[in-house]
Amino acid sequence: MRIFASAKILITSATAGTLALAAVAPAVANDARAPLAESWHVSLQVTGAGGPAFSAVTATSGSSAWAFEFVGGKAPAAYKLSGSGWKRRAFPGGVNDLVTSASAASASNVWAFTFQGRVLRFNGTKWSTVKKFSRPIMSGLAISGTDVWVFGSPGVGTWHFNGHGWARSRSGKGLQGASALSAKNIWAYGGTSVAHWNGRTWTKTSLASLLPKNTQLSPSGLLGIYAAAPKSVYVIGSGQRQDEGGPLVLLHFNGSAWRKAGEVSSLGDPVAVIPDGHGGLWIPVGTGSPREASMEHYSHGTLSSVRLPVPSARLTLLGAAIGKNTTAALTVGVMRRSGGRLTAIILRFGP
Repeated sequence: MRIFASAKILITSATAGTLALAAVAPAVANDARAPLAESWHVSLQVTGAGGPAFSAVTATSGSSAWAFEFVGGKAPAAYKLSGSGWKRRAFPGGVNDLVTSASAASASNVWAFTFQGRVLRFNGTKWSTVKKFSRPIMSGLAISGTDVWVFGSPGVGTWHFNGHGWARSRSGKGLQGASALSAKNIWAYGGTSVAHWNGRTWTKTSLASLLPKNTQLSPSGLLGIYAAAPKSVYVIGSGQRQDEGGPLVLLHFNGSAWRKAGEVSSLGDPVAVIPDGHGGLWIPVGTGSPREASMEHYSHGTLSSVRLPVPSARLTLLGAAIGKNTTAALTVGVMRRSGGRLTAIILRFGP
């Protein structure tokens, strides 16, 4: 499931007062349990009117992170993790806006990107608006305070900030998200292609042949990317089948060629792909309609589902992040309670 698509669903539904995320029976069939010593647990829950949901998260370490809450009819809220506790902080968002993506170069250089086209930055003291695009932003990537990428919806395109001004990247047209190894070694995805930035231009490679075949109503596409090393890049994709989503596909680049690393036909659309701190990957997934959450763990060439602290039928995940030098991963979304009540939720892996 695309985070961008999820953003549109949350905004339009909550604004109308009909956020229909009622629980249904779990649809995930692949339920092998990975032998992990630690587990996922609830880190924060926020309740209230307006259908609250955490839509994006970013982290710089195991004890420093930001999560962003969408609330229908209100401006988004920002929550900061310092140590082991979350605290709400002032955030200059617009009414009914939603943070679609967040990226942090350091604890004092955090960026947020929104559905209404806002680019916001936290400088260690406060948040401020840096730029306003005319249309939604799909995602953003902050490498430093003077090196930031924005991947916008059609009509916005791909933009780069060099610390002084913004410039559109024509070679980056159609890109939707990215992962950086350095300022001159960035990998991105868009549609059925990946792209590599060498400091001067984006060079694209089609991976359509490795994705599930298109159907009349469901074109396959790439939905997330993680660059682990110069000769190790992962990208996740999906057949994006109508209603249920999927099948899920994990592709890997070994420095010379792309190959299929894993596929699960019973799972829907991946939300993100992040490292687990042990050389593996976390892949939160949404299956069915409404989206039921599952968490895939990729380790030693195998994909397996890991138990979450909330039943799949009551949970939708919308983003994930992990800081440097830690195994304390985070994933965010919304939990459905009895009577249709919604609770914004953050899950954390570890002790």
